[in-house]
Amino acid sequence: MSNDLGTVAQSVQILLLGALFILATLLVFGGIALLAGTLGAWLNRSESVQRGLNRVAGAVFVGLALTLAFSGR
Repeated sequence: MSNDLGTVAQSVQILLLGALFILATLLVFGGIALLAGTLGAWLNRSESVQRGLNRVAGAVFVGLALTLAFSGR
C-alpha cells in the first residue's frame, strides 16, 4: 500500500511541476511580447531610428553580397 501512495505522490509532484513550468513560461513569454510590442510601437514612431535600421540592414546585405561574390564557389 505504501508503494501506491509513493507513486501517487510522485505523479502529483510531476503534475504540479508541469503546471508551474507552464505558468512560468506564460509569464516570461508574456513579458517578452509586451516589451516587443512597446518597443515596436516606439520604433514605428521614430523616423531617425527607422533610417538607422534601414542603413544597418543595407550594410548587412552589402556584406552578404560581398561574401557571396568572393567566396570562390
